[in-house]
Amino acid sequence: GSGPHDLRLTYVTEAPAWKPSYRIVLAPDKHVKFQAWAIVDNTSGEDWKGVKLGVGASSALSFRFDLWSVRLVQRDTLEADSLFAQAPPTGGATHGGPPAEKKILADLNEDSLNAVIQQTPPPPPAPPDFVSLEAPKSRSRPRLAPARTADLPGPAGGGKSAGMGGMARSDSNGFGPQQQAANQELMNLARRINSSRHQVIIEGFADRNDEDKQTASLERANRVREQLLRNGVAPDKVVAVGRGEAAGKQGGVRFIEASITPTNAREERDKDDEREKKENTGSAEPIGASHFESGSIMTVPRGTAAMVSIYQGDTEGEVVYLYDNESPRGNASYPFRSVRLRNPTDSALESGPVTVFGEGRFIGEGLSEPIPPRAIAFIPFALDRQIVVEKQSDNRDEIHRILSVQRGVFSTEVQRTRRTVLTLTNRLPEKAVVYIRHTIPQGYKLTKGPVVAEKMGDANLFRVEIPPSATSDVTIEEATPVLRTADIRSAEGMSLVKLYLSSAALEGPLKQRVADLIKHQQEIGTLEQQISTLREQMGEYRQRMDELHEQLVTLRAVKNPHGNLMQHLEKKLQEVSEKMSKATIELVSLQEKLMVTRIRFQDGVADLSLDKKDDSKKDDKKPAG
Repeated sequence: GSGPHDLRLTYVTEAPAWKPSYRIVLAPDKHVKFQAWAIVDNTSGEDWKGVKLGVGASSALSFRFDLWSVRLVQRDTLEADSLFAQAPPTGGATHGGPPAEKKILADLNEDSLNAVIQQTPPPPPAPPDFVSLEAPKSRSRPRLAPARTADLPGPAGGGKSAGMGGMARSDSNGFGPQQQAANQELMNLARRINSSRHQVIIEGFADRNDEDKQTASLERANRVREQLLRNGVAPDKVVAVGRGEAAGKQGGVRFIEASITPTNAREERDKDDEREKKENTGSAEPIGASHFESGSIMTVPRGTAAMVSIYQGDTEGEVVYLYDNESPRGNASYPFRSVRLRNPTDSALESGPVTVFGEGRFIGEGLSEPIPPRAIAFIPFALDRQIVVEKQSDNRDEIHRILSVQRGVFSTEVQRTRRTVLTLTNRLPEKAVVYIRHTIPQGYKLTKGPVVAEKMGDANLFRVEIPPSATSDVTIEEATPVLRTADIRSAEGMSLVKLYLSSAALEGPLKQRVADLIKHQQEIGTLEQQISTLREQMGEYRQRMDELHEQLVTLRAVKNPHGNLMQHLEKKLQEVSEKMSKATIELVSLQEKLMVTRIRFQDGVADLSLDKKDDSKKDDKKPAG
C-alpha cells in the first residue's frame, strides 16, 4: 500500500545456554521444599534494562545460514571435440510412480538352455606335447586348434579353463553350431557378471508339460547358476529364483541385473544396524519443552550474569535408598541415599546440580536427569553405607514343553531361569525403604520378584521395606524359552525329564512309558551297585584264599607240622572257597538280570514316541519350581 509503514525486525543471536541449579530442603513429613534457579549470562554486548527475563528449553532445531555472501554458480566448460549423438542419462523414478523396469542381460529359451546344460562336454584335448603324429589327414590345422577357444580370457583371467572356458568347441569335438553359440553366449555373460558391480538374478520359468511348475522353474535357474559358478563367477553375485509358469514363457531362463551390489547391500545393512544400535544405546530419558519467566522486571548489565528464581515452594518428596548396580557410577554393595520427589511444575526440569539440606546443614549433592512435568524422580546425594547388600546369582534349566520324542531323544522347550538373590541388611534403628533398580535382559520375562513400584527408563524399580536392624531377602527370577534336546539315556537328560514328571505337567500314555523307563534305569543303577560290591567281596575272598594257601604250603614244608593248625587252615580255606563259589553264582545271576533290564530299557527307548493325543503341557500351567 501507499504511505509510510512501521517495520518490526526480530532476530536470533548467538548466546550462551542458561544453566539450572536446584536446592532441596528436607522436612520431617513426606514433603520437601524445592527451589530452582536459572543462571543467565548476558554476552549480547548491550544492557538488558527493565526486562522480564524468561528461560526455556525444548527439542526445537536451530542453525545458522549465510544470506550475506554473494554466491556464484560454477559452470563446466564443454570441450569442442565432444562426441555427438550421445545417449541421454537414465531417468530416476518419482515417488509413488510405476516400478522401474528390469534390466535384462540375456534371455535363453528352452532349446538354448538344453544346448548348454543337457549336453555333456567331451574331455579336453590332449596337450600339444602328446598330439599323435599319425592323425588322419582329413583333420586340418584349424580343427586341431581348440586351444584358440581356450585362450579366450576366462573369468580368472587365464587361458585354458577346465570349466566353461573350453566348452565352445567345433562340430568335430561333439558340439553343433547351436550348442557352440549358446555356450559362447553364457561365457560372455559370465565375463560381464565378473566385471560388473551388480548382482544378477537368474529367473527360471516352467514349461507347460512340467508337473511341478515351481520346482521345475527353480531347477532350471539353479542349473544355469551352477554353470556360471564353474566359469568362475562368485557365488554371492548370482541368485537363482523360480518364477513358475509365466505368460509367454515356455521354459528357459532370464538374467536380470539387480539395482544394488552385494557389497553395497551389506554396507547398507551394516549402517542400519549401527544406526539402530546407537538409537538403542542412546539416552532414553525424557526431554520435554519448558518455559520459566521471572515475575519482576530486572536489569542485567552486559558482561554480567543473573540468577533468576524459576520456582520456590513445597512438593511431594521423601528420603529413600536407591540400589543401582547397573549405572556406570553405581555401587554393588551399598545403596545410595536419595531424594524421591515430584516435579511440581508444568514444565520439564533440565538436568542440573541439586544441593540437599537437612536439619539446617548441607548433607549431600546430586545431579538430576531431565524430569518431565509432574513426574517422579530419584536424586542420589550420599552413600552412608547403612544398608549392606549381598548379591548371589545362578541359572537353571527346566523343561517347559515337550515338542517331540524320537528313540529316547526329547526335543523340548526349556525354560532357562536366571535367579538373583539380594540380601539387604539394615543397620539403622529405624525402618528403611529401598528401591532396587533392575533391568530385565532382552528376551527374558519377569517370573518372580517384588511388586514393580515404578520404572526408570527401561529398568524396573522394586520397593522393599526393611525393618530396623533386620535382614531381608529379595528374589528376582527372569526366564526365557530355549529349544534343547535331552537324551533320556544320559544322566543330565534323565534328570530333566524326571523333574518335568514330578511337576505332574505330563499326561497321557507317554507319562507311563517314561515312568517305566525311569524305573528300569533305577533298577539298572541298583544292579550295577550290587555287582560292584560283589566284585569287591570276591577280590577280598581271593586275597584271603591266597594267604591261606601260602600258609598251608609253609606248614607242609615243616618236618613235624602241627596237626590241629593244619586242619584249621584247611577248614578256613574250604569256607572261603564255598563263599567264593556262592559269590560267583550270585554275580552271574546279577549280570543276567542287568542284561535283561538293559534290553527292556533299550526296547522302551526305541518304542518311546509322543502321540498327538498326549497333552504334554497345559498352556496355562506354570513350570515346576
